Amino acid sequence: MKKINLLILPVLLFALSAPAFAYSGDVSIADSALTFSTSNFLEGNTVRIYASTTNKSSQDLLGVVRFYANDVQVGADQAVSLFAGKTDGIFIDWTPTSYGSHKVAAKYYPWTPENDDPSNNWTVTYIDVARDTDHDGQPNSSDPDDDNDGVNDEEDEFPLNPHEQYDTDGDGQGNTSDLDDDNDGVPDDFDDLPLDPNESLDTDKDGIGNIADKDDDNDGLSDSEEENLKTDPLKADSDDDGVSDKDDAFPMNPEETLDTDNDGIGNNMDTDDDNDGMPDESDEFPLNKGPVVKIDEETLTVNLFEKVRFDASPSYDEDGSIVSFVWKVDNQVVKEGNQINHIFTKPGFHDVTLTVTDDQGESRTLELQANVLNINLYKQIFLLLFLILLALIIYFKYISQAENTSTNKE
Repeated sequence: MKKINLLILPVLLFALSAPAFAYSGDVSIADSALTFSTSNFLEGNTVRIYASTTNKSSQDLLGVVRFYANDVQVGADQAVSLFAGKTDGIFIDWTPTSYGSHKVAAKYYPWTPENDDPSNNWTVTYIDVARDTDHDGQPNSSDPDDDNDGVNDEEDEFPLNPHEQYDTDGDGQGNTSDLDDDNDGVPDDFDDLPLDPNESLDTDKDGIGNIADKDDDNDGLSDSEEENLKTDPLKADSDDDGVSDKDDAFPMNPEETLDTDNDGIGNNMDTDDDNDGMPDESDEFPLNKGPVVKIDEETLTVNLFEKVRFDASPSYDEDGSIVSFVWKVDNQVVKEGNQINHIFTKPGFHDVTLTVTDDQGESRTLELQANVLNINLYKQIFLLLFLILLALIIYFKYISQAENTSTNKE
């Protein structure tokens, strides 16, 4: 038995010493720790990982380095070629996709693994990655809008979800994905006010729900007025004649919409729409009441060469306004205006014509006559006659009697 043991011993010694010969081409990556391009690691922000390999042998060696993050390879293999006794640096870019603690490692793979010591082919480190939800380079701890959705975290019910900001009904489901944001039983697609649990209809689309809106169809008539008129408060044109209820004199009669003279008969049936006494068929302005022309005095006696005032200010237009006053004397245009002054230079009768036009273009004309007298001349003649008469009276009463008395004495 002792002889057998002596024979086995050299074999065991050779087996134990065999690795020393196998590692003659050894490359180490474990001699230096991994380094990074930054010390502030942020979720979603790319960082560069650096590693270093050292050739501990007298041979030129080739191999690859693989980088790992949480035991998953990062990128592709990085080739290394090392002269004997030299060091070579390698790097790769890595973007952490989550926050928290991360295991980062690099491993060297030789081309001739039988000559390499595998015990120094690994280097591992651990880093902490800060949370940066929106990957804007600012950690959530100091970012006022973590998900970069334009709504500050203080006002954002889902500060880490860029697709959600609000949860109107507080059911834990954001409004974007919630089919009934206000939880009123009406799906948002059919809810005119999807964020108001008390309103679901807004007929006139004015932003006020029908419950609070006093004029649901926005036709100018309140809902209560429409109730009294028996019109549809949810329909601006109850009779579908193209005219809204407020502007329709007959909102429930599709055959009538206007009643110009307010006589209760629609214009379609009324033969005198403006009630001016002129039938529509012969009225150039069937929907307009012509102006009413009035003047202070229609029979005028005027003194020659004396200024006279013509006043038509009492004139009016029932359904509009007067826009023009034109005065003519003896068929000659004199002046425009509701009041004018004129001086007649010839005695006798003179035709005076006033034409008044309203804002619809309809005109009315008033004709009158001025009797122009030379009153001053008449006064002078009268005075002369009076003086002659007075002289005659004096003569016959005093002078003639005196002469008769003198004659009788003689």
